[in-house]
Amino acid sequence: MSKIYRYEKLTYTGDENEIIVFKVKMISNGNIGRVIIDPPSAPEQVIIDSGKVTLGPLKTLIKSKTDCYSNINNPTPIADSIIVEYYINSTLLLRHENLKTETEDPFIILKIKFIKL
Repeated sequence: MSKIYRYEKLTYTGDENEIIVFKVKMISNGNIGRVIIDPPSAPEQVIIDSGKVTLGPLKTLIKSKTDCYSNINNPTPIADSIIVEYYINSTLLLRHENLKTETEDPFIILKIKFIKL
């Protein structure tokens, strides 16, 4: 059964003209997933498994929070945990980790506030 993990107080501070690159890295062997990033002033971006997308300049993201929704699954019987890392411009934003005994298919919600220097 899926379990929801919410991370609502995430922030990233940078120059208003800095181009924001959002990256997802599946750490556990066998992780598969779909990540949807919903910035306030642009269309949704999708990452399948690991990958990265460009969200544009930081100044377009400061109006309201950027939402990120991840459906992760790990069907590999030898893995005992699910680990996913989220990065903004090579800076680790969040490392999510849960034991498969909690859930094998976590739904992870990130709420990110971008702040200009």
